[in-house]
Amino acid sequence: MRIIISNEVKLAITDIFDYSRNISNNYASKIVNKIYDTIYNLQENPYIGRYVYELPNQQFREQICESYRIVYYVSEINNTIYVLYVFCSKRNSNLFFKVHKNELFRFLNQIFN
Repeated sequence: MRIIISNEVKLAITDIFDYSRNISNNYASKIVNKIYDTIYNLQENPYIGRYVYELPNQQFREQICESYRIVYYVSEINNTIYVLYVFCSKRNSNLFFKVHKNELFRFLNQIFN
């Protein structure tokens, strides 16, 4: 399966790097590399992630990497994994998905239309 990483995820990873750099450059590099490794490991096992319990569609899955949730969608039709969000697991996830609900519906409409 191919992997498409959303611009929102790329920006989130940049923010994670910038924030973590305050701890140390070495730590920032390690966490970002770990996130990307987790994402690219999905190519071999796209269904390894658990269902995102806040979302009704079971094609939405997530992998946990350190304290970050990596939310992705597996499309068998397109043979593609769409990495949609990376966010800190300490955030209020119900609020996060409520804010992004319309965006998720637009994404699904693009996939199926």
